[in-house]
Amino acid sequence: MLAEAEAAIVKRVEAILAPFEVNIAPFPGDSDQQPKPGRKGMILIGYKRSRHRVTSIQPMTVEIIAEFELSLQLKDLRTHRGAYPLLDAVRYAITGLIPLKGPLSKCYPVQEGFLKTEDSVWYYAMVVGVAMMQIEGQQPYTAADIDYLTRDPALGVRPYNAAQIQVAVRRSRADDLPDNVVDRTFVVIESVPTGLMDFSDSSASQYIEIL
Repeated sequence: MLAEAEAAIVKRVEAILAPFEVNIAPFPGDSDQQPKPGRKGMILIGYKRSRHRVTSIQPMTVEIIAEFELSLQLKDLRTHRGAYPLLDAVRYAITGLIPLKGPLSKCYPVQEGFLKTEDSVWYYAMVVGVAMMQIEGQQPYTAADIDYLTRDPALGVRPYNAAQIQVAVRRSRADDLPDNVVDRTFVVIESVPTGLMDFSDSSASQYIEIL
């Protein structure tokens, strides 16, 4: 899912920053092969690290915040091709982006800042967090739709909502156990198209009943 998330971030940034004519690509596999930014600049995007937090043990559920770094390399700082408008445009492009179909898959900026200047090139970095969830025995993530990734965020709402259904099995008093003890909890999570999330619509109710 990390590769799919990275590819989605690259596609969204490419779409929103097209007017800048900046070269946008994933980080190369070999650091020695990293290209020079050129006159119009370059943005490299790659996975950095993840932070995990257990939220349930039955089933085992782990909240994941995956972080991706965007390296901006530019020869000018304040013109229309400079770092400031590019940072603003990248932040706008990734805020709220859902790079994967699955629960809690949503992007947000974590931090950004100046790194260095070298050979008249300004280096800035932005770190983007993607909130995801890993559930025991499940691989719920698939790539987001290409048409959504290339759209301006202002043109519509996010295309997927996560519907979660939780069912608990309870048992009566036995031996020295109190009444109404939760024996086991089952959680079903499924991505639902936005149009079905209006539960006044009968189609939405039927969709949930099928799950």
